[in-house]
Amino acid sequence: MSTPEQYAETKQMVRQAMQEEGVSAQALIQIGDLAKKVLEDKSLYPQFLQAVIQSGLAEEDDMDEEIDYEIIGVMVALGEMVKQMIESGEIEA
Repeated sequence: MSTPEQYAETKQMVRQAMQEEGVSAQALIQIGDLAKKVLEDKSLYPQFLQAVIQSGLAEEDDMDEEIDYEIIGVMVALGEMVKQMIESGEIEA
């Protein structure tokens, strides 16, 4: 479990990354939602990879064709965090 300080630090890193990479909150939410679907239907993984690459979050050379559950988990968590940040008014949708 993370401390409130760690959580606040992570949210700041998310805001900074969104600005630097030019990735919208909606794109992160969509990728997170797609990552959840991959956990239910592994055949969606290529679609997930394409979404991550198109968003600019990763380069094609960085992604593995075998399901990477670590990146799936990170994207699910990131999408949920962005949803919470929008709900709390910390960022705009």
